[in-house]
Amino acid sequence: MFSLLRSELTKALSLPSIAITTLAAVVVPPLLALVTGLNFQPTDHRWDGFPIESHGFEVAGFGQPLVILVAALIAGTEFTDHQLRTTLTATPRRLRLLLAKLAIIAGVAAVIAAVATTAAVVLKHAALGEHGLAFSEFTAGMAWNLVGVIANYVMIALIAAGLTVITRSFIVTLIVLVPMVLGLTMSLVQVVPALKFLPDLAGLQLLTGYPGMGLLDPIPGAQIMLAWVLALSAAAVTVLIRRDVNG
Repeated sequence: MFSLLRSELTKALSLPSIAITTLAAVVVPPLLALVTGLNFQPTDHRWDGFPIESHGFEVAGFGQPLVILVAALIAGTEFTDHQLRTTLTATPRRLRLLLAKLAIIAGVAAVIAAVATTAAVVLKHAALGEHGLAFSEFTAGMAWNLVGVIANYVMIALIAAGLTVITRSFIVTLIVLVPMVLGLTMSLVQVVPALKFLPDLAGLQLLTGYPGMGLLDPIPGAQIMLAWVLALSAAAVTVLIRRDVNG
C-alpha cells in the first residue's frame, strides 16, 4: 500500500496542471486576505459585527474551486488520456487503487487548507495593524476554525473525486460543483431552504460563520457533508470495480 501511495503521489505532482493548480490554491487565499487587510476601513459598515477572530478565514471559500479542480484532475486525468488501462494492469486490486488515490487527494487538500489558511490569517491580521491581533493573541477558537477549514477542504475534495470517478469526467465535476461553491446555492437557499443539505452549503460554516443565512451549524453540517463523501465514494468504488473493465 505504501508503494501504491507513493506512485499515486508521484503521478499527481508530476502533472504540470495539478502542480500549478495546487500552487494557486495555496497562494490565492493569502493574497486576497492581504489585499482586504490593506484596504480595511474601520468605518466600513460591511465589517460591523464581524468577529476579529474571523479575519482571514473569510477568504477560505475562494480556495474551494481550486481544491475541487485539484481533486478532479488527480481523479480524472487517467480517464482522459487512457492511462487508466495501464494503471489497472499494474494495479489490478481496484479498491486498493481507489483508496490510495482518495488518500492522496485528501492529503493534498489538507496541506492546501493548512498552509493557505494559516498564511491568510497571519497576513490579514498583520495588514490590519492595530485593528488586528498579534500572533501571540491568536485564540483557541481560531485554531478550531482552521481545523474546520481543513475538514471542509478534505471533504469537498473527496466529493469532487467521487463524482469524477462516477462520471469519468473532471469537466462534469467542475460544471456541477464550482458554480455551487461560487455562490449559486447560497443565492437560492433563502428561497429553497432544503439547499442547505447540499454538500457545498452543508459544511460552509466550517470555513467561517454566516449568521442569518439559515445554514446548518458546523457539526451537523460536517456530518451531512461526510454523508455525501461516503455515498459518493461508495458509488465510485462500485463503478470502478464493475464498469471500467475493458477500457
